Amino acid sequence: MKRFLIILLFSLFSIFTYGANSVNEAEVNKYIRQKLDRDKTITFTTKLNQTNNTLEGYSDEGVLCAITPLDKQPDMISLLQVKSTISEKNGKLKPVYEIRNNDNQLLIRSEYDLNKPINIFKTELFLAYFHGKVPFNSEVENLIKSINSIKSEINYLDTNTKGYQNYIINHKTNKIRIEDKTTGPLVVTNFDIKNLNGTREFYYDNGKLQSTHPLKNGIPHGEFKGYDENGKLIVKATLVDGNFSGVVTEYNEDGSIAKTYDAKEFNLAE
Repeated sequence: MKRFLIILLFSLFSIFTYGANSVNEAEVNKYIRQKLDRDKTITFTTKLNQTNNTLEGYSDEGVLCAITPLDKQPDMISLLQVKSTISEKNGKLKPVYEIRNNDNQLLIRSEYDLNKPINIFKTELFLAYFHGKVPFNSEVENLIKSINSIKSEINYLDTNTKGYQNYIINHKTNKIRIEDKTTGPLVVTNFDIKNLNGTREFYYDNGKLQSTHPLKNGIPHGEFKGYDENGKLIVKATLVDGNFSGVVTEYNEDGSIAKTYDAKEFNLAE
C-alpha cells in the first residue's frame, strides 16, 4: 500500500499533463477552469480502453480530459483504483486536491498555498524538478514563482498510519524546504532553488537528528555525520557525488575514535 501511494503522489498528475496531449489540451484546460469557476469542485475518474490499451480520464460530467497510452506509462494502470477531486471552495489560491479509493476512503490530501492561480496538474513538473527528473526551465521557474507551499497528507489504510510530504518556498531567499515522512524517517531538505545546493537531514522518531550531509546540485556531496538517539556523534564519512569515499570514522560514547576503515566497507543499513 505504501509503495502504491507514493506512486500516486508522484505520477497521478501525469494523466492530465502528458496524457492531455492526446486530446485538445487548451480545450480541456478551458473546460476545467470554467467548471471550477461554476461549481468550485471537479472530480476525475479513469476507465480502461482495452481496444487501444489506453487509460482515459473523465470528469464527473463525463467529459474526456486525457488519454494515456499504457504501453508508455504502464504504472498508470493503478489509477483505475482511485478517483481525484479538485476543490476551490477556499478560493483559487487555496485549492485542495484529494485522492480516494473506490470505497471513498481518503488516500492523499494536498493543500496548495499559491500567490497566483495555476493549473495544479502542471505541478508534476515542479515535483519532478526537485527530484532531479527534469532540468530547470522557464515553465518550472513560473511554477515555482506561483507556489508558496504544497502540503500533502498520506493515509496508509493497511497500517492505519499517516505520512506527509511538504514543499515550502521562501521567495525572499530563493530557497525551498522539503519535509518528507513517507516511507521511513523524517527527511528534511533545505536547498537553493536554482543550483540545488544545501543540506539534507534525517531524524529519529524522537525528533533527534540521525544524520546530515551537504548537497551539491541536488546530489549528496561533502561531510556525512551520523548520530545516535541521544544526539552523540557516532560516525563521520565523506560523500563524493552521492557515494561514500575515503576513510570512515566511528566514535565511542565519550567522543574518542572507535575505529576507522575504508568507505567501501561502509553499509548505511548498519
